[in-house]
Amino acid sequence: MSADPSSQKEPSGLRPLPSVKMALLPNELRARRTRRLLLGAVIGAIVLGVLLLWIARSVIPNAWAWMEDALGRQDAQLAADLGVNDGLLPVDLDAGVEEELSEDEALALARSRPNARYETPFGGVPSFRGALLNAGLEPDECTAIERALQHIVDFRRCRPEHKLIVERDENADLERFEYHPSATEFVEVTRGEDGVFRAEQIRVKVERTPIARAGSVEISIGDGLLELGLPAGLATFFVEAFEGQINFAVQARKGDVFRIVVDEERVDGEFLRYGRVHALEYDGQRTGKVQAFYYQAGGTVGQFYDESGRAMQGGWLRTPLRYDRLSSRFNPRRFHPILKRTMPHLGVDYAAATGTPVWAAADGRVTFAGRRGPNGNLVVIRHSGGFETAYAHLHRIKSGIRPGTYVKQRALIGFVGSTGRSTGPHLHFGLKKYTRSIDPLTELNGPGLRMASRNLPSYKSALAEWQALLGGIENVPVVVAGADEPLVEQVDEIMD
Repeated sequence: MSADPSSQKEPSGLRPLPSVKMALLPNELRARRTRRLLLGAVIGAIVLGVLLLWIARSVIPNAWAWMEDALGRQDAQLAADLGVNDGLLPVDLDAGVEEELSEDEALALARSRPNARYETPFGGVPSFRGALLNAGLEPDECTAIERALQHIVDFRRCRPEHKLIVERDENADLERFEYHPSATEFVEVTRGEDGVFRAEQIRVKVERTPIARAGSVEISIGDGLLELGLPAGLATFFVEAFEGQINFAVQARKGDVFRIVVDEERVDGEFLRYGRVHALEYDGQRTGKVQAFYYQAGGTVGQFYDESGRAMQGGWLRTPLRYDRLSSRFNPRRFHPILKRTMPHLGVDYAAATGTPVWAAADGRVTFAGRRGPNGNLVVIRHSGGFETAYAHLHRIKSGIRPGTYVKQRALIGFVGSTGRSTGPHLHFGLKKYTRSIDPLTELNGPGLRMASRNLPSYKSALAEWQALLGGIENVPVVVAGADEPLVEQVDEIMD
């Protein structure tokens, strides 16, 4: 006899299908209560946090400011009673106490005063209007300034260190505004009688004073210049001027003596930088004494000349850039320490900062300009006489430099970089003659052209002035002869 299905008991722990009117089990009731408690706790914590934040930002600072104000007045009264003024807290019993303000408070006060003039940095804001608003200008004033500057200032080139100067009249209305992108020029915006603001670009007068210095070579010319308080980068002018007479990588010796005449530039009496190099002299054990003088005739490119007026540089630039150091020489049998095999280095590596300008070594026509494997960004120029020069690892190639372009000597063709197979920013400079690679340091020599006769009288006059400055240097070191001790050995730094 089969059992009646309706009389079977429900297995323990199981429920029939849910019903709308079915009551919750005890464990489900506990879960619901727990969720409600957690939700209430979260909401309560949020409300409490908002309340505490409001107290921290409103009540506490006001109370603290009141306490500081009370204490400051007590100190001021005490100082007045004792007749003491420390120079930081001016005391005037009739006018009240002038409190020492923070920089931001002082600036905010200055913005609201008549006849105010104050200066602010451009700052890290993403727009020119944002900098103007931070400087305390009203929106309509910002619009007027931007309209006046739109054809003079490239707002995309603004930098955080640039300066803004605001000047207000006796009614606290904007009367004058200045934007200073550099120490030597700024843009002035003034309000005319018609109320319209107009802009004018102004160049600051730079005071140039030639100074003459002399030093000796112990490690390098750059280190010798640093000992004199001059920048080491001026050493590149010696290389540039004497490249046809001296191979500094081979002929320079400890104890050699150099002299230099260079402009010291100042603005309002404050030092700005070193400018034009006028005269150079190098007196070495293996080189003898050589001199070079910079001269620029009207409408011509300035360069260094010898005493007779002949250009120091010939038809080639041995070094097509101003570099920091020679990092690797021409070596057809160089053993590559990274690749562990003999790998010729068919060029000269000049280490220099990224972005340093690179020039064409001579007149010629560009045959390649683009990216090529381990060379990175590469420019190749074909010259007369079967010569070809290559400039590798460029950060970027100057716009307009493309195959077929004819370039003159010293034309800008690109900028130093570290593209391709390179371990640091440098220029790999290669030279070929009829497809055969040769050493640029030994090949690119030769006398330059003589100055035009019409320019000689003016040049001779300037020459006398520079020679007098060179000869008037006191305490000039004496060339140490006989030791013939080479400089620190050149490290063949693999930069490829």
